[in-house]
Amino acid sequence: MHADDCLFCKIVLGAEPSNRVLETNQFLIIKNKFPKAPVHVLVLDKQHRRKSDTISGAYQGENYWESMFDAINKALVKLGLDKTGYELVSNGAGYNHFEHEHFHIMGGYKDGIGPRT
Repeated sequence: MHADDCLFCKIVLGAEPSNRVLETNQFLIIKNKFPKAPVHVLVLDKQHRRKSDTISGAYQGENYWESMFDAINKALVKLGLDKTGYELVSNGAGYNHFEHEHFHIMGGYKDGIGPRT
């Protein structure tokens, strides 16, 4: 299931360019086009799932969050952020620019200290 007007769906389908970092069965990890940190990637659900649906628990029977955090962990290890530090961000309820479920992984700061700490 994809939404025709969703940028993230277009990226998943290859209709929009992206710099792919890692891919699992359910998630695609890409470099953020407008990074807010030295390392800034997005973890995109390959299906168009609205944040409000994932937060409400609509996908509990599919081990949704376990799969999401497994993909996040694989990205952390591949990028070396598991050893140097990272921030994991999920914007929602008006803070998100895209309703399509996704997480931000940010890191690569000198001495592992980012702007929020």
